[in-house]
Amino acid sequence: MALLIRKAKVSDIKFLVSLAKELMDHNRQLARNDITRSELLQPVDNVSSLWRRWALKSIKSSNGLVLVAESNGEIIGYSINLIKENVKVHKIRKIGHVSDLYVSQGYRNKGIATKFMKEALKWFKKKGLKYLSIAVHAKNTKAHKIYKRWGFFDYHTEMRRKI
Repeated sequence: MALLIRKAKVSDIKFLVSLAKELMDHNRQLARNDITRSELLQPVDNVSSLWRRWALKSIKSSNGLVLVAESNGEIIGYSINLIKENVKVHKIRKIGHVSDLYVSQGYRNKGIATKFMKEALKWFKKKGLKYLSIAVHAKNTKAHKIYKRWGFFDYHTEMRRKI
């Protein structure tokens, strides 16, 4: 498998939207037996156009790095990495954030996500950041283990309830 990790181009957007839908479906599948979680993950009718606009903005931003994994000319995964302002009460003013990290089902367990992370880390360091965050669906235990192996630690637990 010839694999290339590269910066995304505007012309990649239709493939990115398709993969983002796969990611959303994957997260809904994780929550399939939990009515409240399933409800929270229901997309709006125009999800593709909204996500497309956000991804294009990230591709063009100096505070964003969108990467794609390409195998034999086919885009099989993506990673969206952003620089965000931290809460003003903390000395650390900016923090890197891995917003999306997704590899298509048939290409998992081949080190592609790790390659995405290595490229993102290089970029964040070049930008002068010292900390990086990533979120993971509560039911995605496999990804959680991988992120811990990469040096991430549990920092904040967000909880929700239906009212």
